[in-house]
Amino acid sequence: MSAGRERGFADALATAAEAAPGEAPSDEGALMRVGQIVCACPASLPRAQIVDNRLTLAAGFGLAVLAQALALAVLPEQSRLIAPTIGRVGWPLALLLVGAALASFPAALLVDGFGRRAAFGLGASLGASGGALAAFSIAKASFFGLCLGAFWLGLAQGFALFYRHIAARGAPRDGLIVLAGGAGAALLAPFIVSVTETPGATLLVASGLHIGALALSVRMPHMIARKAGASEWSPSRRFATATIAGAFAWFVMSAGMLHGPLTLAVCAATPAFIGGAMGWHLFSMYGPAALAARAPGLFPPMPALGAGLAVMLAGWGAVHLGASIASVAMGLVAIGLGWGAVNIGALHLLHEGARPPRAALAFHDFCLLGAAAAGALIV
Repeated sequence: MSAGRERGFADALATAAEAAPGEAPSDEGALMRVGQIVCACPASLPRAQIVDNRLTLAAGFGLAVLAQALALAVLPEQSRLIAPTIGRVGWPLALLLVGAALASFPAALLVDGFGRRAAFGLGASLGASGGALAAFSIAKASFFGLCLGAFWLGLAQGFALFYRHIAARGAPRDGLIVLAGGAGAALLAPFIVSVTETPGATLLVASGLHIGALALSVRMPHMIARKAGASEWSPSRRFATATIAGAFAWFVMSAGMLHGPLTLAVCAATPAFIGGAMGWHLFSMYGPAALAARAPGLFPPMPALGAGLAVMLAGWGAVHLGASIASVAMGLVAIGLGWGAVNIGALHLLHEGARPPRAALAFHDFCLLGAAAAGALIV
């Protein structure tokens, strides 16, 4: 074994040995355990050059949001065209949300057991496959294939939502910066929809965006350990409030995402306009997080929850009435702004003070995404 390899192996053992008994190594450190295979080769990059910060997480989340925006611009109308019955029109969107909900617990477990690289890489791979399958299914008018592709896209979204929790482990503001990464990405959706022109091509671009997220995920460290003190957390009123308010917000949001594009299509809006409306809807969802990251005092948790829910209900009323194309588009924007305010408040309630373990965060996301799936099916 060369001297360089011996030093790399010795450094890995020394890093693990430096941790005090009972103290978890840092997120960036090597986590040694029984049965773990350690590479004796020196790291390909110095530790200081490993790209793993909130900007990397924000970029990965932004790619996932842009892929979601493209899928949402296509799924409702294509479902209406190829669904065998009118009662099944909402199935692809609902399955996308069901997939996101089901991915909550595997995402948390994989991040703990196998690290960010494996967890987010798996999620991005599912998204790339789901976008390609959905594009093929539209070309073949296969409703089953469209549902399956939407489900895989949802699994990818469930993994991507965990980016915000990973960042917020340092500070809630870091989680808001990750959420803000979705705002800029959403603005690109109308341009991409106008360039691709066909639904199948739009979904193929969404698939390619997930491949980009996969490329980012391989730059993340293998392991991330639980922080000391996570076991001291216990369910509280703050956690319950964040989960209940967030679930209601996601319920209204998904109902608007389904009915908004369909109403615009019935009102003879062009595909480019529908894509633009959905892009602004998603921008309004994540835009408030950018403002909250710079001026946290503007969004105290409880007032943000109350005001956000009120604005969402007003927006839903405009979408449901469908008086005009303009009112529906403005209703979608209002729903997005309210959703953003609710999630800012919920993120502060979750991560200020005692930090919940990842299992609790997975349960929180499961409740939110389950309510979103119900909104797509029931309303």
